Amino acid sequence: SRAPLPRRLQLRAQSRSSRAAVFASLQLDSVPEFKMRDINFERYVGQVAYTESVSVEGSGPSLTDEGTLRAGAAFVATVGTATVRVFEGSLTDISIKTRGDDVRVLLKEYPPANEDDGVDLAANEAAAIAALEGDAFPRLFGRFRLDFSASEKFNGEWIDAFGTSPPRAGCTWLVYAFDGDGGNTLLSFSRPTKVRIAAAEEARGGRRALALPPLPRDVSWLSTGRFVVKGIMPQALAALASVHEAGLAHRVLSPASIQLGAKTGMNKNVALEYCDPSMLSVKFSDFGRATPLDSVDTGALGGGLALVSQDLRALGIIFLQLLLGALAETVTVDPDTNLPQPLPRPPPVTGADLVRQLALFDDRIAGDSGTFSEFCRGEDAWCKVVALLDADNGSGWEFIELLVGAPSALRDDVALSLRSARGIASHPFLKTQAIERVSRGSDLGSPKAKLFGLFDW
Repeated sequence: SRAPLPRRLQLRAQSRSSRAAVFASLQLDSVPEFKMRDINFERYVGQVAYTESVSVEGSGPSLTDEGTLRAGAAFVATVGTATVRVFEGSLTDISIKTRGDDVRVLLKEYPPANEDDGVDLAANEAAAIAALEGDAFPRLFGRFRLDFSASEKFNGEWIDAFGTSPPRAGCTWLVYAFDGDGGNTLLSFSRPTKVRIAAAEEARGGRRALALPPLPRDVSWLSTGRFVVKGIMPQALAALASVHEAGLAHRVLSPASIQLGAKTGMNKNVALEYCDPSMLSVKFSDFGRATPLDSVDTGALGGGLALVSQDLRALGIIFLQLLLGALAETVTVDPDTNLPQPLPRPPPVTGADLVRQLALFDDRIAGDSGTFSEFCRGEDAWCKVVALLDADNGSGWEFIELLVGAPSALRDDVALSLRSARGIASHPFLKTQAIERVSRGSDLGSPKAKLFGLFDW
């Protein structure tokens, strides 16, 4: 028999689905309400798309734009894509600044509940955050609505200031504590260091440096490797474990919903600037589609455990994207001239591309032939990444396979309690010393590969 699910979200109602909806609505009503005059809008950060899976029976390929619904997982259908816009702003209350508290906030615009598939994303978000505890989750300050007919002048000034369409009447806005640049996500970090630096320089345009976060430093592959394996991955697994232990499934986990910042009391961008895992703080966001595990029909395949396995697989795909992006090499050393030479650009490493590639290998991660690891070995830019995953008898591949293969384990009736986020967080790969060996070149097998170990560019 399967281990019982956590049941912290017990609600008295006839229907599981209506029970969750009632809970979400009550939580949103309890959130303090702001007025428009309480907020200064300062910068448009971007937008997040939510797509929901609506079936947890059967298996087969099914994708969202972020690649969070995966081939072979225990669901087949999706419905509804809603867009949430994110802005940076500040509170106008002078007393906050007088106390020395941070007045900066992140503002998210959620569509009305009657749009799309009728899901109230703002209410779900408020309910999930209320059920979660700890530094790995957003701090929700309040909410407000913009129920007015904006003038043509207002709309024009808004577009000029932020480069995006004006607010829509009827939308719910949630106000969050500012825990770092809203653009500092795992999605933006999952690129080689030199590529991140170039993108940051281009994004600045002619704007003053004092008003913007510092540029990433050109740190070594060794520093980035430590930051990824010993900083980001353990904290992300711990955050996901807390979500599941609170009786929730995230459901739309993607690189864009994992925020990278610094610990309390530090400059919010310092951990990313130096790639220092001791300074790092990882937070999960975007809980608009979060679902109580006990609201899933127990007659469906796996019940709530199917949603847990979906989250685990999503995080495995995200970690692959992180490894093959952030740790990809952009240059090698010419053995004749001893000068750096650019490497061919590796294949795309978006979530959707990785899902399709994994499907070609039937989710077989490691092995001698016909596996995803064999595909990775064919790319020079991934030489160090492959060596890192190969080290210690393939410990890294095993780690990834535990996550990516979670839905298969559920279908094969393997106890998912043995494959929980909390359990995987203790995997030996996260404590590996192979990062140092690979950086020196001592774990790189072929003479061609050892060229990568001569310098950390």
